[in-house]
Amino acid sequence: MNNKNNGYTGLKPNRMEALSDGVFAIVMTLLVIELSVPLISKLKAAEELGGMLTEMWPKFLAFAISFLILGIFWFIHHTQFNHIKRSDGMFTWINIFFLMTVALIPFSTALIGEYHIYSKTAVIFWGANGFLCLLMLNIIWWYATKQSLLDKRTEPQIIKLFQIRLIIAIPTFILAIGLSFVNPIIGIVIYVIIALYGITSNIIWGSTKYFEASKKALNQD
Repeated sequence: MNNKNNGYTGLKPNRMEALSDGVFAIVMTLLVIELSVPLISKLKAAEELGGMLTEMWPKFLAFAISFLILGIFWFIHHTQFNHIKRSDGMFTWINIFFLMTVALIPFSTALIGEYHIYSKTAVIFWGANGFLCLLMLNIIWWYATKQSLLDKRTEPQIIKLFQIRLIIAIPTFILAIGLSFVNPIIGIVIYVIIALYGITSNIIWGSTKYFEASKKALNQD
């Protein structure tokens, strides 16, 4: 069966999106498990609790960065599937491999929380994990466009703009990973900037007249 027509051998896109949403929900919830409540005597809580919570700041920072980055990845993935209307076996497994990289984020986050942001290995591992997530998002969009899995009403400008937004983020992650070999704090700072930029760009992307016009066109019967 020709993938470029209306046939497919994989999951329907809406089923894939439902699975992806479930994985993201679980993974983002798992992040908070690393933030275990400090175990101290209730008699000493008034004196020691504040200090122990302060000592946990690397874990809170790692949690915040990972949660926000995952939110950005979810937004991108969700926006992609607004335009993807067909699927095939290969596309199904590309999406599953993407979810596998997403599912590893809690472990990467726990490494930073446990060994602090000063650990080169922990920060580099987290960066590599985020890079793989981003790479798989690029592959999802690349494959969907090459195999004509997108809605036929998707304008070429939307396709190109999405490709540019995804590709631009890759060198930034590579830069952060590279600089983490020199100083992991620099890598952390870049990841914070990536998170803030991603949130801002997603808000702008979701509120532009161009994107709204595209959404309106895709929602027409």
